Amino acid sequence: MSQIVWWEIETPAPEVFQRFHGAMWGWAFEPAFADTELAADYWIIKSGGKSIGGLQRSAGNTRPQAGTRLYVEVADLEQGLREVQTRGGQVERFRTALGGDDRWFATALDPTGVSFGMWTAHPST
Repeated sequence: MSQIVWWEIETPAPEVFQRFHGAMWGWAFEPAFADTELAADYWIIKSGGKSIGGLQRSAGNTRPQAGTRLYVEVADLEQGLREVQTRGGQVERFRTALGGDDRWFATALDPTGVSFGMWTAHPST
Protein backbone atom coordinates (compact mmCIF):
# COMPACT_ATOMS: atom_id res chain seq x y z
CA MET A 1 0.00 0.00 0.00
CA SER A 2 1.25 3.50 -0.80
CA GLN A 3 1.99 5.96 2.01
CA ILE A 4 2.02 9.72 2.15
CA VAL A 5 5.70 10.64 2.41
CA TRP A 6 5.62 14.44 2.16
CA TRP A 7 3.22 17.37 1.97
CA GLU A 8 3.74 20.93 0.78
CA ILE A 9 1.95 24.21 1.08
CA GLU A 10 2.38 27.04 -1.40
CA THR A 11 1.54 30.65 -0.58
CA PRO A 12 2.57 34.10 -1.82
CA ALA A 13 3.25 35.12 1.80
CA PRO A 14 5.40 32.39 3.41
CA GLU A 15 6.69 34.76 6.11
CA VAL A 16 3.10 35.37 7.31
CA PHE A 17 2.42 31.62 7.12
CA GLN A 18 5.50 30.95 9.25
CA ARG A 19 4.51 33.45 11.95
CA PHE A 20 0.92 32.17 12.13
CA HIS A 21 1.59 28.41 12.07
CA GLY A 22 4.76 28.71 14.16
CA ALA A 23 2.67 30.37 16.89
CA MET A 24 -0.30 27.98 16.51
CA TRP A 25 1.57 24.65 16.43
CA GLY A 26 5.13 25.43 17.48
CA TRP A 27 6.47 24.55 14.03
CA ALA A 28 9.95 25.69 13.03
CA PHE A 29 10.95 26.56 9.45
CA GLU A 30 14.37 25.79 7.99
CA PRO A 31 15.40 27.44 4.68
CA ALA A 32 16.24 24.92 1.96
CA PHE A 33 17.25 24.71 -1.71
CA ALA A 34 18.28 28.39 -2.14
CA ASP A 35 21.79 27.42 -3.25
CA THR A 36 20.74 24.50 -5.43
CA GLU A 37 19.58 24.11 -9.01
CA LEU A 38 16.03 24.72 -7.74
CA ALA A 39 16.99 28.16 -6.37
CA ALA A 40 13.63 28.10 -4.60
CA ASP A 41 12.10 30.11 -1.79
CA TYR A 42 11.46 26.95 0.19
CA TRP A 43 11.41 26.00 3.86
CA ILE A 44 11.32 22.60 5.56
CA ILE A 45 8.54 22.56 8.18
CA LYS A 46 9.73 20.94 11.40
CA SER A 47 7.93 19.75 14.50
CA GLY A 48 9.98 18.59 17.46
CA GLY A 49 13.08 18.62 15.26
CA LYS A 50 11.48 16.25 12.71
CA SER A 51 10.84 17.32 9.10
CA ILE A 52 7.10 17.02 8.46
CA GLY A 53 6.49 19.01 5.26
CA GLY A 54 7.49 21.86 3.01
CA LEU A 55 6.54 25.49 2.46
CA GLN A 56 7.14 27.24 -0.85
CA ARG A 57 6.61 30.78 -2.06
CA SER A 58 4.14 30.67 -4.95
CA ALA A 59 5.35 31.98 -8.28
CA GLY A 60 2.49 34.44 -8.63
CA ASN A 61 0.90 36.76 -6.14
CA THR A 62 -2.37 34.84 -6.11
CA ARG A 63 -3.91 33.37 -2.99
CA PRO A 64 -3.73 29.60 -2.49
CA GLN A 65 -6.16 27.46 -4.45
CA ALA A 66 -8.22 24.57 -3.17
CA GLY A 67 -6.24 21.41 -2.61
CA THR A 68 -5.47 18.91 0.10
CA ARG A 69 -6.40 20.18 3.55
CA LEU A 70 -4.13 19.43 6.50
CA TYR A 71 -5.83 18.64 9.84
CA VAL A 72 -4.07 19.15 13.16
CA GLU A 73 -5.24 17.41 16.33
CA VAL A 74 -5.92 19.81 19.21
CA ALA A 75 -6.97 19.21 22.81
CA ASP A 76 -9.45 22.13 22.88
CA LEU A 77 -11.16 22.92 19.57
CA GLU A 78 -12.82 26.14 20.73
CA GLN A 79 -9.54 27.47 22.12
CA GLY A 80 -7.89 26.65 18.80
CA LEU A 81 -10.58 28.57 16.91
CA ARG A 82 -10.22 31.58 19.21
CA GLU A 83 -6.45 31.50 18.66
CA VAL A 84 -6.94 31.38 14.88
CA GLN A 85 -9.01 34.58 15.06
CA THR A 86 -6.62 36.27 17.51
CA ARG A 87 -3.73 35.60 15.13
CA GLY A 88 -5.52 37.07 12.10
CA GLY A 89 -7.08 33.93 10.62
CA GLN A 90 -10.73 33.24 9.85
CA VAL A 91 -12.99 30.37 10.89
CA GLU A 92 -14.56 28.67 7.86
CA ARG A 93 -16.56 26.01 9.73
CA PHE A 94 -17.12 25.90 13.48
CA ARG A 95 -17.26 22.64 15.48
CA THR A 96 -18.93 19.93 13.44
CA ALA A 97 -19.70 16.41 14.66
CA LEU A 98 -18.95 13.52 12.36
CA GLY A 99 -21.36 11.21 14.19
CA GLY A 100 -20.90 8.06 16.17
CA ASP A 101 -17.73 7.86 18.26
CA ASP A 102 -15.69 9.83 15.75
CA ARG A 103 -14.13 13.23 16.29
CA TRP A 104 -15.31 16.81 16.01
CA PHE A 105 -13.64 19.07 13.50
CA ALA A 106 -13.51 22.68 12.34
CA THR A 107 -11.81 24.42 9.41
CA ALA A 108 -10.11 27.79 9.15
CA LEU A 109 -8.10 30.04 6.84
CA ASP A 110 -4.72 31.33 7.92
CA PRO A 111 -3.88 34.99 7.12
CA THR A 112 -2.38 33.94 3.74
CA GLY A 113 -5.59 32.14 2.68
CA VAL A 114 -4.38 28.57 3.28
CA SER A 115 -7.25 26.39 4.51
CA PHE A 116 -6.54 23.93 7.31
CA GLY A 117 -8.54 21.89 9.77
CA MET A 118 -8.42 21.04 13.44
CA TRP A 119 -10.05 18.12 15.17
CA THR A 120 -10.46 16.78 18.63
CA ALA A 121 -11.80 13.63 20.22
CA HIS A 122 -15.28 13.57 21.75
CA PRO A 123 -14.94 13.81 25.52
CA SER A 124 -15.56 10.61 27.48
CA THR A 125 -19.04 10.38 28.86
